[in-house]
Amino acid sequence: MSGPIDLSLIVHTRNSARTLPRLLATTSWIPERIAVDMASDDKTVALCAAAGCRVIPIAPSPSVDEVRNRYLSLATSAWSLVLDSDEFLADDAEQQVRELIGRAGAAVDAIEIPRFNYLGDHLLRAPAWYPDKQIRLFRTGTVEWQAGHHRLPVVLNGRDRLASLTPPDCLHIHHSNYRDLFEFVERQARYAVTDTYDGAFDFHAYLAKAYAELDLRYDPAADGDLSAALAILMSWDRIVRGVLHWERIGRSAPLNSAFTLPVVAEARDAGAVAALQDRLAAIENSSSWRITAPLRWLSRALAAGLRGRRSS
Repeated sequence: MSGPIDLSLIVHTRNSARTLPRLLATTSWIPERIAVDMASDDKTVALCAAAGCRVIPIAPSPSVDEVRNRYLSLATSAWSLVLDSDEFLADDAEQQVRELIGRAGAAVDAIEIPRFNYLGDHLLRAPAWYPDKQIRLFRTGTVEWQAGHHRLPVVLNGRDRLASLTPPDCLHIHHSNYRDLFEFVERQARYAVTDTYDGAFDFHAYLAKAYAELDLRYDPAADGDLSAALAILMSWDRIVRGVLHWERIGRSAPLNSAFTLPVVAEARDAGAVAALQDRLAAIENSSSWRITAPLRWLSRALAAGLRGRRSS
């Protein structure tokens, strides 16, 4: 290694004392570290200051991504690394980052890094959770985040200037997402309530996303019963977001023929029952969907339940 690396770290913090020490320890080799703190009232600011970070106090915001862009320009180095306060790097990250920046040349503005996600001590292995690539290492001023929660940033000079690392033998970000399922539910609800809802409202699209989440997240071979729990919660998250989007537009669209998963609302007329049966059949028969056996069972059970209501 030769001399300080031309790199700045930017991290947004909000009562992050529980997870912050690991981030600070694994990034101590970065010459410029900037903590943008959203009115923490625990030991977050003291931890950052003691570690030599420049602390920028700002007002709290429900969405980190919305405010991130305003502080990217604080970095004075040629390259920037953005991490969340519950993320950290491996012990050998310094050498890996040096090599990545050295190989980037003039053709690369940003590097997409795979990320490990954890729920408690459980490392999530299903494809829905890994490699979960994140654009976090980039030439200062070449990346911009979008409003809302967990939306991919934009490489301003085009995605052809984005390099993507191939796991497993490469730099990784480690993400201590949630302590347990209680925290998972609490945070997902907060994300849903504070998210940005733009574009045309289509509740059936949210329903389709709910099915997709069941299919995507359910992987017991990778994550055991935890995959079923997360699949159910993420499926309901899409339904909740659909209802909140409906509220955001002033409840101006009809919901009388919309049904949620896995409980079906009581059908009020034969037309609504037939419409739902048609949608379930279309989902099950679509060649563009990877429907798992449990999902096929679910759609058939829903259809059978509706037939029973209709005949009673």
